[in-house]
Amino acid sequence: MQKYLFTLILYLSFISMVYILVQFMQGSYSFGTENLLGKAIKVLIYFVTILLYVRHMQLVFSKIKSVRLLYSSFFIVVTFLLGIMIVELVSMPNALTFLHSKDTPYWRVRLLTSESSTTGSIIVVYSAILIYLSRHLNRFARTLSHLYVASFFLFYLFVTGSKGFLIVSLLTLVVTMIKFLDFRKKRNFILLFMVIIAMYLFIAYFSAGLIGSFSNDIENYTSSYTRMGTIIIAIATVFHHPFGVGTGAYLMYFDHYLNDAINLMSRLYYNLFGVSQINAGELLQYTGSDKNLGVKSGFFQWVMFGGIFAFVFFYLLAKNLITKVKSSLILFIALIFNLFSLLFVALEIKYEIWLLFAFISLFLGNKDFNPTYTGGLQDENTSSMQ
Repeated sequence: MQKYLFTLILYLSFISMVYILVQFMQGSYSFGTENLLGKAIKVLIYFVTILLYVRHMQLVFSKIKSVRLLYSSFFIVVTFLLGIMIVELVSMPNALTFLHSKDTPYWRVRLLTSESSTTGSIIVVYSAILIYLSRHLNRFARTLSHLYVASFFLFYLFVTGSKGFLIVSLLTLVVTMIKFLDFRKKRNFILLFMVIIAMYLFIAYFSAGLIGSFSNDIENYTSSYTRMGTIIIAIATVFHHPFGVGTGAYLMYFDHYLNDAINLMSRLYYNLFGVSQINAGELLQYTGSDKNLGVKSGFFQWVMFGGIFAFVFFYLLAKNLITKVKSSLILFIALIFNLFSLLFVALEIKYEIWLLFAFISLFLGNKDFNPTYTGGLQDENTSSMQ
């Protein structure tokens, strides 16, 4: 994974300089208050930071030889997240506003993040890793750990207002079901049955609220328009520039294809939902502005930066990680969830996702790495657990 990231950084640096040079030759040196070269460097710093973070976390994991210490660390984090969630619920809509950039009322659980749509991956990553590490516990402690994590996850599931989280959860269940369609193994049949039950409960209890929330969003708000519009901008950019436009000049192309995206969405929403006039106010605010200018999707933002090369990066990364998690159901589910999440959330600051990737790469990808000191914990294959 480190090699993939390093190679991507080199390519983005090259293509960024090429497109900045093209803009310079046309007399364009800045967009809004942003210098194109300065913007390219600032965005590239995000990628370098991700690479350094992955290297750092894998180094930390390799230095911790006590599984007990590692398990306890993630247990404390999950407990801390649970505490924050409870505080937010009891003090909503003015929950911990002093820790946010704005003190406006907010009616959803966001766990100190900017918005609720960014919290789902946090819940899934830490829950999955904690369950994976609990395999070193004795049978009774492992059962208690699973119940604790399940309660934590279900609690969040019933209080979250994130439509993206619910949609990604359903997609993850579908993929999991497809993976375990082999009826020749009794264990797979049981898992398949559990997934079908979970899908039924999800559709029965969440579909009405999800559809209602989405309809309300279409009629009264701008988030769905903004997300869809920025994705269309990214697709249009890559269609005309298949090798990407880099991390600096993308500002120019984002503004260039903005009106085309709004016109396309107007036709799309009219044909699908009968909405004759969309509320594109938030998108229109991006016209001529460099503030928070970007695609509301980590995958499409990076593809806009690197074009086909970025797409190949995601393909190789996903293929490599999926191959490694075949031996762990819980990490497979967490990985699939986060890969789907890349379509809905920005990726540059989602360090919990890179934490999961680094964890999988080290613990499941390195056969030579095997923490030997469990600090009193037992491996699930020991005779005492049998």
